[in-house]
Formats: sequence, structure tokens, C-alpha cells
Amino acid sequence: MVKKILGILLAMTVSFSLIACGSSNSGQDSTGNEEVTENVSVEETGNQEEQNKQGGEDRLQIVATVQSQQINFWLNVQHTMERLAKENNFDLTVMDINSDVTTFNNIVDDIIAMKPDGVITCGLESSTLTTQVQKSQEAGIPVVTYNIQPDEEICPMVVSDQTEFGRVAGAAAAEYWKTNHPDTKPTGGAVDLYSAPVCALRVQGFVEGFQTIYPDFELVQTVDGGGSRSTSLSATEDMLQANPDINVIFGINADSGLGALDALKEEGRGTAADSLVACVDGTETDCAELKNENSALKAVAGNSPRIMAETAWSLLDRVLCGELPSNEGYSEYMKIVSVTPDMADQWVQENFE
Repeated sequence: MVKKILGILLAMTVSFSLIACGSSNSGQDSTGNEEVTENVSVEETGNQEEQNKQGGEDRLQIVATVQSQQINFWLNVQHTMERLAKENNFDLTVMDINSDVTTFNNIVDDIIAMKPDGVITCGLESSTLTTQVQKSQEAGIPVVTYNIQPDEEICPMVVSDQTEFGRVAGAAAAEYWKTNHPDTKPTGGAVDLYSAPVCALRVQGFVEGFQTIYPDFELVQTVDGGGSRSTSLSATEDMLQANPDINVIFGINADSGLGALDALKEEGRGTAADSLVACVDGTETDCAELKNENSALKAVAGNSPRIMAETAWSLLDRVLCGELPSNEGYSEYMKIVSVTPDMADQWVQENFE
């Protein structure tokens, strides 16, 4: 009887052991696999989300246009925009207008097809810019303009007083001429950018600034330098051949002024003793000439690409956050300074990237 009872107990123990082992193995396989699967799923989802962010799917898509990537100033605007994109975690597409109205019109069509979250744009002429801003707005794309503003207050704008740029350079140039060439009549020429009509305002401002000291000052000729140093060199050479008495030249940007200086040097001139060159921008290159006592480049109106780009992004960010209406005029004004030799290095360091 005792043996029989022990036999039954032994059989029950083995059965429970098998059941327990079976449950343990089955539960481990099922529960373990589910847990592993869930962990992998969560991990993969996390990786996919990170990949999406890195791929730009969860980031703002911003488009910025520049007037020309061949112009030093606009390359620095682009550099600042690229830095802002990294710092603020948005994807940036930079599109080059190439100083051409037709190209700009085509680019606007491309931008509308891209459907970005926002656009920062410069134009070439105010009325055309107005049309293109409205076109983008009708497509539901908020726009902020910089450098050149629309002729209607239809969006946030970074406003540059183009005439004042010229005035600042002209007044500084006239003051230098009066001090260093008191017995020589100043005879003026200018290197313009015809594809951007607003640059004529800079030329006009230069004359007005110079006339604050020399009321009879005038330009005997204006040429198209295309905004580039090489084209400005050729255009100024032609101007000097036609008017060899020109001894004061204004360039609408740094490259225009430097091209004019190159042309003077080709003729054995271009020194502080025989002529004067003034320009707008204050890039590293024209500031280096400004600091050179022997160079004819003696007046620069500072135009900050860093501040202009940062202000434009700030306005667009406020629009996207709902702090500013996208289709009403709101202006931030650029400060214009006369860059002097003693502040040239600091100016370049703080304003160009």
C-alpha cells in the first residue's frame, strides 16, 4: 500500500514537473518573443522617426532667394542663412535669381510647386516683386522680403534705404576729397547695375551726399558693371577712355567699386594721390583697400549681410509662429553706417561669414 501511494506521488510529481517545464518553455518563447518584437518595434520606430527628422520630413522647409551667387555680398547672405538653418533646425533651399527678371519669375513658379513652409526673397524691382509675392501668397506660402521691398505693404519686410546707402558713401567721399584734394575739381562717374533698377537710387544718393560739400558735383557718365568685379573693370575702362577727367567713381556694391579701382590701376592711377573710389557693402576685400593708405578706395557705406539675413529669418519665424500676419506690411529697417579704416576689421568680423 505504501509503495502504491509512493508510486502515485512520484507520477504526479513528474507530471507537474513536465507541465511546469512546458509552461515555462512555452511562456518564455511566447512572452519572450513578444517582448523582443515589441522592443525591436519601438527601437525601429524611434530610428525611423530620427531618420525622418534627419531627412527633413518633420522640419520646416524654407526657401531663400539671393540676387546673385557671383556677388560677394550675396554669398555671405547665403552663408548666414545656412548657419541659421542649422541653428534653428529647418531645411533650406537657396535659389539664385542671377540678377535676371525672367529667371526670378521662373524661380517663383518653381517655389510654388515645391510648396515650402515659407520664403525669404529679394527681388530686382519693386513692382515685379509685389506681383511675385502676391502670387506666392495666393498659393498659401508666407513670404518675407529683404534688400528690395514690394511697392505695396503686403508682407513683412527687411527695408534697406537704397538712396541712403549712396548718401552715406557720397558724404564720406566728399569730406575726404575736400581734405585731401582741396584744389582739384571732382569729376564723377558711376558703376551701376541696370538689371536692378533700385541701384539707380544708390547712384542718386551718392550724388546727393557729395553735393552736401560740392553743390555743383555731377556724374559725367554712368555704366553698367553687372554687379561683378570683372564686368565693372571692363565697363570702367570704357568710361575712362571716353571721359579721362573722371577722378571720383562710385560703385553700387563692393565688386563694382573694386572693378572700378582695377580699371584705374590699369591706367596707372587708382592711388589716394590721384583719384577716389566709393562703394556700398564693406566686404573683407573692399575694407582691405579702405585700410590701405595708398589706395584710392576711401569711402564705404556698410551693408550687413548677416543682420539682413538674421532679421529676415526672425520675421518669417514670427509669421510661422502666428505672431505676425503674413499678408500685412511690417518693416524692420537696416542700419547704414559709414565704415572707416579704424573700424574696418571689426566691421568685417561682425557682419560677414
